[in-house]
This record gives sequence, C-alpha cells and structure tokens, in this order.
Amino acid sequence: MGFLDRRMSLFSTADTPRKPAPPPEPEPDPDEIKVPEITPSELRTALESSRPPLVLDVREQYEWSQVHMAESQHIPMGSLPVRLDELPRDRTIVVMCAHGSRSFGVTHYLIEQGFDAQNLTGGITRWHQQGGEVVVRTRQ
Repeated sequence: MGFLDRRMSLFSTADTPRKPAPPPEPEPDPDEIKVPEITPSELRTALESSRPPLVLDVREQYEWSQVHMAESQHIPMGSLPVRLDELPRDRTIVVMCAHGSRSFGVTHYLIEQGFDAQNLTGGITRWHQQGGEVVVRTRQ
C-alpha cells in the first residue's frame, strides 16, 4: 500500500456514504398574504353558471384598450379605492390584470374591504393562452 493509499484509507469509511439530511421545511410566515385564486378553466365554468362572478379588469386604460374580456368591468387599479361603490357586495368578483401580480394585491384589498374576491391566476395572458375569448383592438 502506497503513501497515497494509506492517506485515503484514513479518511474513508467502510460504510456507504450517507445522504445529507434534507433542509427543514420553512415555518409558515404569519404575515404572508394569501388570497383565493381561480384558474382560467375554473373561471370559464363559473361564467357559465346561473350566478356568474363579476370579472374586474384592473389594468391601465391603454392595456384594456388593446385587449380585454368582453364580459369584464374595467376599473384601473389606481381608481379603485374611490370607485368601490360600483362593485357588487352580493356577488363574487374575479380580479384580473395582465399576468396576475397586480390583481393579487387588488384581490387582497377587496377582501379587506369586505368583498368576496378571487384572483385570476396568470391574468388575461393565461386566460387567452388557454382559449379564453378576448376583444382585440385592430389598427385601422
């Protein structure tokens, strides 16, 4: 046995190597904001029900002008606090934006104001990608 072999034998074990322990699960953050979410396919089903939700588009006017759902009501996010009286309190509100990030915050805000609200996962982008109908402005 050579010098290198003896050194290696000092550091090796006959046992099989052990896998490192997995990291512990993170503790739930009590301050984490959670809101109910609805997928495009679930929204499609809900819109066909006898009591469809109100779809609220909170994108800016220029975004809404380019593409929107025909069934949606449009109130830009920044205008919402002064226009809350335009929203029904006896009906679920599905909030949408372009990708679902802004609408997540708006959904949380509406819930804090006493509304029954859900965030559309993926926004109008995912809605359209999964076959949802949209109105598109065409240039003339």
